[in-house]
Amino acid sequence: MNGRRLVNVIGLAAYVGVTRATAMPDGFETNYPTFRGPTGSGFCRDAGPLPTAWSEKDNQGIMWKAKLDLPGFASPIVWGDRVVVLAADATNRLAACFEATSGRVLWKTELPKANGATTDYTLNTQSDEWNRRMHAAATPATNGRQVFALFSNGQLAALELPTGKVAWTIGLGDTRSNSYGTANSPLIFGDWVIVVFQGEPSFIAAYDAATGKEKWKTPRKSSTWASPLLIKTAAGKNVIVLPSDPDVTAWDPETGTVVWKADVVKSSPQYCVGPSPVFADGLVVVNCENNGMVGLDPDKGQAVWTLKELPNGDGFSDGVSMTTDGKYVYQYFKTALTCVEARTGKVVRQKDTDDSASYASPLFANGHLFFFGAADTEILKADPAAGFPAVGKGSVKESFEASPAAAGGRLFIRTDESLYGIGGKQGSRGP
Repeated sequence: MNGRRLVNVIGLAAYVGVTRATAMPDGFETNYPTFRGPTGSGFCRDAGPLPTAWSEKDNQGIMWKAKLDLPGFASPIVWGDRVVVLAADATNRLAACFEATSGRVLWKTELPKANGATTDYTLNTQSDEWNRRMHAAATPATNGRQVFALFSNGQLAALELPTGKVAWTIGLGDTRSNSYGTANSPLIFGDWVIVVFQGEPSFIAAYDAATGKEKWKTPRKSSTWASPLLIKTAAGKNVIVLPSDPDVTAWDPETGTVVWKADVVKSSPQYCVGPSPVFADGLVVVNCENNGMVGLDPDKGQAVWTLKELPNGDGFSDGVSMTTDGKYVYQYFKTALTCVEARTGKVVRQKDTDDSASYASPLFANGHLFFFGAADTEILKADPAAGFPAVGKGSVKESFEASPAAAGGRLFIRTDESLYGIGGKQGSRGP
């Protein structure tokens, strides 16, 4: 794999547990190139001083707002001065790139349908609102040269980041059996893009970033709407970890070989595996509604601890992923914040918040926790001993479920109708 270097993303001593040590493109750790950022755990070490107060109603802190043509659940990604989002409906698929400082449109690309993608794909989720968003459910990924987009009709495409030109596009398979949309976000591994495909057939595969040529493909039977996590273990192994029903599986990203499986998720017709895992203090931590929270040894797949119930009776997330500061993991579900010691599974603190969680996953940055409600954001100091004192609050007029991105001292929030740039120097109001 050319054009890559060994990156060891390790924070200060307090954050020693958050690592993304593997072969990655230059600049990967200082941008927000994939779902949940460069560590894949919502840990933003190099995001800069993020804003802690904004209000669209009071015209405070909103640097720009740009219109989006189509809806989606896909979160924004950031590389340098470019913010990329995906949007789609039943017949159209769109990728759009905006200038991070101003919201100016740099390019928009409508993707032609790929051979092998589903031609009559429809969604059948719990509401029309969800149906509108789930056609573009997976967050794109970038290596700084290309953007990789996966849509719920089973289409994978690569676009040139500077221009939006389509480099290649392929159909991965039939997604008509997947009524919740293809929500598993792609990973970057050196000069490859790795994709979990939830359809017929289901598999995990690696593709050459430049050409789309398949490097390896491994069949899988389990069902999941979580996004995979790429980590390097204490033993020096690169592994991809994915929670699913009925197990958590780890693969070797070089070969697609199964490294281990952990039978820690119990099947239930009422629940789906939605939250993505985090890596903290040397353990992979997974959580899922009706299954609790588990800390796993990433080399062996053995459960180090299991948390089946929470002290105050609160439940476990049905879709919102956790975040971490390296020592603790933080779950935000409904109105409750739960802080768990990553190494032991001990519940350190629980706190009721002012808002109810949306499906946007929280962030940790600059010693602060960012928790996202339907339109409001609560910013708390990540200090369980002090009871997580409030730092600030943000509010926009439109509701959102996509997870915000953080880079360059700014937050980027995606709603169905708009993309917001919050923080940094004043820019324009977009197109």
